[in-house]
Amino acid sequence: MNRRVVRHVDIAICTWNRCEMLAEALTSVCRMRIPAGVTANVIVVDNNSTDGTSRYLEQFASTIGEKVSVKILKESQQGHTVCRNRAIESATGDLMLWTDDDIIASEDWLERYLEFVNNDSDSSFWGSVIEPEFPAGMPRWILENWNELKGCFADRNLGSEPLGFHTNRLPYGANFAILTEIQKQYPFDSLLGRRGDAVMGEDEFDLFRRLLDDGHSGTWIPQAKIWHQIPASRSSQKYVYDYFVGQGRALVANNQGWSQEVGELKSESHSEFRKYKLKRLFSKSNVWVSHMIRSGLARGQWEAIRDSNAK
Repeated sequence: MNRRVVRHVDIAICTWNRCEMLAEALTSVCRMRIPAGVTANVIVVDNNSTDGTSRYLEQFASTIGEKVSVKILKESQQGHTVCRNRAIESATGDLMLWTDDDIIASEDWLERYLEFVNNDSDSSFWGSVIEPEFPAGMPRWILENWNELKGCFADRNLGSEPLGFHTNRLPYGANFAILTEIQKQYPFDSLLGRRGDAVMGEDEFDLFRRLLDDGHSGTWIPQAKIWHQIPASRSSQKYVYDYFVGQGRALVANNQGWSQEVGELKSESHSEFRKYKLKRLFSKSNVWVSHMIRSGLARGQWEAIRDSNAK
């Protein structure tokens, strides 16, 4: 087996109005150990931030040390996948390492990836552990329903041993790496992904499944861990509900919707929402959370079908 040698890595982060969290994320990235003979470039794509992010990034770029270089890009078209594709266009290295603006990277994050990638000439992409942290504390209702809700907080751990990916076992977008030459052939679908406050993911899953369908392979790396910071605003019932609205939209985008009847889906969403509001007053959390999830999924589907029909 021929050993791959990665000499240059682009670390891509897209951001929108999270200046303080972005600062923590970039600080952790700059603390990483970088192996001898390897250069690292951080690509930050600012998607119309209005909270001081631009000012912070200018300062960050002017004070960064010699360990890494930095490229700051501004993207006026709103959308996470649009920003991701802008980062891809700018990448010049051998490997793209993707993460988010609300993470803390371990000091050996890059080292762990390179140890594995350089000895894995068969794979085109890799992913690793994402562990959520709740600095303000995890609400009890989330803890009690963690298996149903952990996807809202990008919790991902596929085990302590390397294993291959398949269509139903994939990494999450906050912690994965891909060969740059492959990534440039497979941009993200700009119809998927978050736009501003709209919570709709699935863009990385779509990418990975296209790669697998075309014969590429991917591998789980257990040791390249990051921590995902969950602010109080994202441990609210509103955020969780909006997340499942986004998941409902993703079902339609992936042709996995429950029905094509807007009226039927709308009626179910409203019915489940009323049950959620009522049972929240006297039932155990697992009861009302199930109604909240189903209401959100149904709402996302009827909104997506409505929007599609209006075009």
